[in-house]
Amino acid sequence: MALSSCKAKQITSSINNPAANETAGNSSQDQVKFGYFYVEGCAERMKGNLQQALKLFEECEKIDAGNAPVQYEMGTIYKLLGSDDQALARAKFCAGADVKNEYYQLLLIDCLITDKQYTQAIKVRETLIKNFPAKSEFKEDLAIEYAIMGHYDKSFKIYDELEHTYGISEQLTLNKIKLLKSQKKNAEVEAELIRLSASDKGEVRYYAYLAEFYVDQHDLEKAKIMYDKILELDPNEPTVNLALHDYYSAKGMDQEAFVHLKMAFQNPDLDVSTKANIVGAYFQHAESKNEVALQRGLELTQIMLEVHPNATESNALYGDFLRLQNKLSEASVYFYRAAINEHRDARVWDNLLFVDNELSRYDSLEHHSKVAIELFPSQPVYYLYNGVANNQLKDYSKATRSLKAGIDFVIDNKTLVIQFLSALGDAYNSMKDYPNSDKAFEDALKIDSDNTYVLNNYAYYLSLRADNLTRAEKLSKRTIELQPNNRNYMDTYGWILYQQKKYGEAEVWLGSASKKGEKNPTILEHYGDALFKLGKQNEAMDQWEAAKLAGGNSEALLKKIKEKKLNDE
Repeated sequence: MALSSCKAKQITSSINNPAANETAGNSSQDQVKFGYFYVEGCAERMKGNLQQALKLFEECEKIDAGNAPVQYEMGTIYKLLGSDDQALARAKFCAGADVKNEYYQLLLIDCLITDKQYTQAIKVRETLIKNFPAKSEFKEDLAIEYAIMGHYDKSFKIYDELEHTYGISEQLTLNKIKLLKSQKKNAEVEAELIRLSASDKGEVRYYAYLAEFYVDQHDLEKAKIMYDKILELDPNEPTVNLALHDYYSAKGMDQEAFVHLKMAFQNPDLDVSTKANIVGAYFQHAESKNEVALQRGLELTQIMLEVHPNATESNALYGDFLRLQNKLSEASVYFYRAAINEHRDARVWDNLLFVDNELSRYDSLEHHSKVAIELFPSQPVYYLYNGVANNQLKDYSKATRSLKAGIDFVIDNKTLVIQFLSALGDAYNSMKDYPNSDKAFEDALKIDSDNTYVLNNYAYYLSLRADNLTRAEKLSKRTIELQPNNRNYMDTYGWILYQQKKYGEAEVWLGSASKKGEKNPTILEHYGDALFKLGKQNEAMDQWEAAKLAGGNSEALLKKIKEKKLNDE
């Protein structure tokens, strides 16, 4: 609308008007200035430079304060700037100056609505329609305003008049239906929809409107007639089978409902995102141990894979169901297929990395996490995965680089910060950078002094290098207090006591740890060492042999067995 006001004929109309010139002065120099400021003002407004445009129009106003086009431009800019009072004042001026200018009247209507002067806005709109009777869009706008004011009969009458002039149309009918629904005139709604469907008996969308109406009215049998009609006209219409699924579900015919749902999924015209939303609901129920939801969700996802084999959604959802069944190796294949072409949804990569980590596939985890970091550089968890993978691959320099970079992206997540610090502690310890390792663990304990993973690892590393054993004993003892039956924590505590030469106490803890769960070669070896220190050589040999049978094959263990003594003796 605003662009039309910058046409040359509107600029010159007031300049060449003798009455306007009396106000503006007869100076040809003023006229030239006015024309220049006006054209430049329009140009700046069209560029979006509203403040600069306003200044130029203010210069025009100084020359000719009664110029309607100038007032219109200023009113439009004030409206855009949110200066509603100024905009309304300008709009009233230009609309009063030229009642036949539709743009002036539309600006006034817009300003009146903003000012919540709805009744006055309707009056201006009514006058506008009288002046421009051929413009149907003005009548439609008036109908909307009548509806907002609650004048439903007046609004409905306008739609009827438009329909009489232009014939039955979908949009007009839908507008009428909105009015009728707001008044709960359901019989009239049905009549309008029947008239619409009769106007074009080949348009399936009109029958769909009727079916939806009947469902809302709980008249399922009439809805079924409409669905059958749609299938007769267009057997490949994708949404009808979804509707029939809802129909049969409402009637308690569960098997029949699922048949139609599968038919909908087999239709490639039904978009994959709609299918994914439906399967997502099944997955939520399956997570709650609903076996029927699990089996049906799997079946629907398999259909999705057949119809949309390369879609991210199909592969990701199938992976989800496999993971739910603890089939992680199979799930990883589909998570990979989902992720390779997904550059927007980070959740898909979350699944792939989670499974890589669970399966201890650290080569894959390192590679995939590196790609994920490139795609989503502000996601801290991907740096953590990369750090963990490189720790396991013994590339500790890479691990520390990733972990130090990623921790800066963590916001308000203490648990995640602790995971980063713990992984850094592991990496630095392996690099024999003990000051930084200790600092990382101490920083983690400042956040959560009872984190058993941090307490145990830190204590164990101190014990291995026989450093600050008093601190190590205190840390390890706390893990036992928190989880008294954890054999790994018992082993750490017993080994610290061993390092402190408290062999009797160490024997007790290590002996208890060795009897819990499956045979652990490290625990059995530690227990044997404590027994040997207590002079129980035969019992020590038994434990070392047991450690070997349990999978222990370190050079130190084999040497102990061969020489029948501790290596430090």
